[in-house]
Amino acid sequence: MAKLLKRKQKHLDVCLDRALPVDSGNTRLSDIQLPHRALPETDIAGISLSTSFLGYELKSPLLISCMTGGSPEGNRLNRLLAEAAGKHGIAVGTGSIRVMLTHPETRSDFELKKTAGDVPVLANIGAAQLSQYPAKTLVEAVKSIEADGLYVHLNPAQELFQDGGDCNFNNWYKGIAKLTEKADFPILVKETGGGIAPFEGLRLLNLGVSFIDVAGSGGTDWIAVEAHSRGYDESSAAASFKNHGYPTAELLLAYRQIARAGGSSGSLVSGRIIASGGLRTPRDFAVSLACGSHLAAAALPFIRLASEGGIDALSEYIGELGIGIRAAIVLGGTGSLENFRKSELRIIPEVLDNAEKLAEEALKAMDR
Repeated sequence: MAKLLKRKQKHLDVCLDRALPVDSGNTRLSDIQLPHRALPETDIAGISLSTSFLGYELKSPLLISCMTGGSPEGNRLNRLLAEAAGKHGIAVGTGSIRVMLTHPETRSDFELKKTAGDVPVLANIGAAQLSQYPAKTLVEAVKSIEADGLYVHLNPAQELFQDGGDCNFNNWYKGIAKLTEKADFPILVKETGGGIAPFEGLRLLNLGVSFIDVAGSGGTDWIAVEAHSRGYDESSAAASFKNHGYPTAELLLAYRQIARAGGSSGSLVSGRIIASGGLRTPRDFAVSLACGSHLAAAALPFIRLASEGGIDALSEYIGELGIGIRAAIVLGGTGSLENFRKSELRIIPEVLDNAEKLAEEALKAMDR
């Protein structure tokens, strides 16, 4: 346990150090322009951001994503995040419950439901652990902390560059399939910065996964985190894989195209995409929702604010996100969050072309 706790704390230290370049910022979201109306004919006071999610009514379509867990400092920050989520009516994810599986005495560290209150709390586990523990054990663990669902995170790139990482990626899909069969609560699947292309996302949704969190490139680069944890070297293999994966914008647009195409694949995707991967500014969150995402999520900005400024800093940031999203809805003349998700966007051709190719690849695969 000591080795795992030390590694988790090291990850947290690297992520909290603003001097270390772990946030790549290449989401391509800036290549998407929101619509503008000089005569919006809308009263901002009438714009509601209320969103249904996992049986709850969120005040805003936001999720504080999973990053912390497995260390005393991480667990302290987790509780601040849960408090902020409850205060502002948004969803929150825990750190990985892997530690709890081998050391049940740490369960209280993950029992965030009492702190968060009447908002969804999502447990979190790595796909590598699905082959290490029976699905029944994982289901019981999630229920023991009263979580409302379970995030399975896919992190092959991180594992490959981690000291002692789990690099046997066989049977991850099979493990998710078993879990969806056994669980009587929602299973969500997310990447950790490389992105889930529609080709794989549709496959997972077909299994019964409730939501796909695209977690594209452009945000926290976990290859870089591992590189800094081990002693960064610009000539290392890890350094050469900077920004690996699909930019968040291309993924969101690809899923949007599939949803708009209709048919069984469109129905499968519609309303079941969560945007994450480098969302930092209010505009980033707004653009992600305009691309059709059900929720917009992030981890790094929240955890840094929790560490540096506590609940007040978190509240200010969440408030600014709400202001930005409402402003985008009004300026776009859409009148509501639901219509805003269907916005007509102006997109740099290269980004649009890449997104269309990803969508076409997925649709062809579904037709086979």
